[in-house]
Amino acid sequence: MARREIDPEPESVSSFLDEERGEDRRFIPTEVIRWTLAFAGLFAGVFFCFWWSGSAIQFGAARVAEKPVATWRVQGTVRNSFTHQPVPWAEVEDDSSGRPPFYRTSADQNGAYDLLTLAEPHRVMVEASGYRPATILVGRQWFFWWPKGAEKRDIELAPE
Repeated sequence: MARREIDPEPESVSSFLDEERGEDRRFIPTEVIRWTLAFAGLFAGVFFCFWWSGSAIQFGAARVAEKPVATWRVQGTVRNSFTHQPVPWAEVEDDSSGRPPFYRTSADQNGAYDLLTLAEPHRVMVEASGYRPATILVGRQWFFWWPKGAEKRDIELAPE
């Protein structure tokens, strides 16, 4: 009788389930990263929504209490509408026909101005000696603005 040789270390036979578990283990780090990023994005989105709505409520409450805070910056240059030269020392102010409070500033010797006013849409009057007054619309609706904002508006005044 022939003697069979028995291999002292038989080849490991992997079953289908063992192979699947091995593959699943390779995907765990990428799945953890993916879920972590999804959760962080969701958390950031919810935090942003609460922050934005809180800012809108704070702005509206300040407006109702008639203690608003100027958060909208309007910058630009006042120019002559015919020569396009700067108009020095022009007065730039919120239109007094709107709701108070009213903010104002003066242009410098180069016609540049920087008005800090309310973010809501309203009119701004621009006047200078020897020129007809001009009115521009500034600001944004409450659902479009951030708590702070800015816009650049160059203004042209027509000589009298």
